[in-house]
Amino acid sequence: MKKLILITVTLLVAACQSSNTISEEDSQIFEKNVQTIKDTWIQGFEEENFDKAISFMADSIQWTGPNGSTVGIESLKQSIQYWMGTFDELTYTEGEGLPGTDVGFWGGNTYPVSEAMAGPNNVRMYGTWSMKNSQTGKTAKSKHYVVLSFNEDGKVHSATEYAFFGDVNASFE
Repeated sequence: MKKLILITVTLLVAACQSSNTISEEDSQIFEKNVQTIKDTWIQGFEEENFDKAISFMADSIQWTGPNGSTVGIESLKQSIQYWMGTFDELTYTEGEGLPGTDVGFWGGNTYPVSEAMAGPNNVRMYGTWSMKNSQTGKTAKSKHYVVLSFNEDGKVHSATEYAFFGDVNASFE
């Protein structure tokens, strides 16, 4: 009888523990992907280094921008050149505006339970871009959120971006 109770308790404890544990390998891949974003895209913009800013993008990238249009690498390159040519002092503040945290990079999800995932290759990036309009000298900020999906080569193959540009548009007035 004691063995039966012990087995039952052990099974209950095991059943109550989360099955959504993250492997060390997945954690390392996620951290590598985040560091890639910081070392290429963010640093590239901050240094106005075009080649660095695009170096994490796959040639086949599909980027869905805030206006809902999806573009490939050539249009994306033109957009990046525009931003770098129009604004100076571009900086990114990770997590700015998130309640209760300054962490700006997240992966996976827990809810809804039926759609839960823990894959390390989808990175959500939250923060604020700050800049100065190179023609007017006016400063601007843009709240920014993007979901970046990495392929097996460590390059971003798809992205969906959300941002507010009201302050940016006002910098031209």
